[in-house]
Amino acid sequence: MGIYVYAIGRNDDNALPAIEGILGEPVYRLPSGAVAAVVSNCTLELVRAERKHIAASQRVLSSLNQQYDLLPMAFGTVSESTEALSSFLDEYGEALAARLQRIAGTVEMSVRLDLDVPDAIAYFVECTPQLKVARDRLFGRQRAPSHDERIGLGRLCDEALRHYRETQTAEMLTMLQASCAEIRTLPVGREKEIANLAMLIPREGVERFEAAVKDLAARLPDELAFTIGGPWPPHNFVQLEL
Repeated sequence: MGIYVYAIGRNDDNALPAIEGILGEPVYRLPSGAVAAVVSNCTLELVRAERKHIAASQRVLSSLNQQYDLLPMAFGTVSESTEALSSFLDEYGEALAARLQRIAGTVEMSVRLDLDVPDAIAYFVECTPQLKVARDRLFGRQRAPSHDERIGLGRLCDEALRHYRETQTAEMLTMLQASCAEIRTLPVGREKEIANLAMLIPREGVERFEAAVKDLAARLPDELAFTIGGPWPPHNFVQLEL
């Protein structure tokens, strides 16, 4: 039988509460020296990203994150046996313990900043004199813009968006870093997405952090919208070279 692995924690933490994990199996610790894996038995060789499995995994991590320091494993991590997992913990126990010490007493919060406007490109054109002049020059004449001219205008729009994202992200970092132990800047995807930050926050400092975000939001233009997420286990702060 395989072992589903939710996270790595300390061996000397208080006893786990009764909680069901993947497939309704009870969650328990598999200890090794100073660390212990938080696991449950699993009859599946591959745990697919189905809603019921994701919900079970998140339920376990969210419940334990309230009181324990955890290094969350990637969803779907299954060890083929207790022996294999114990061997892994024995080999990398020192590195795991060091990482646990680094994130001790913290949780992860996320802050995303988005443009709350119908058309992001139109917004940037109106707010950027260089873009507005270029647009009016291209589309204010009788002949249609050439392909190269359109590409050139597109590059100007991309540059304006990049500069805007960098400026707003820098302001967020300046305002929020005092309430964070560590900050990671994550990639942005959608056109209206301006900033995506993961922040390591003291477990007792979540309210202070949320107040700092609200203070920052009050200083920014109305067309910018904040989304706060968490607290979660520190997924973005547990990278290990094993």
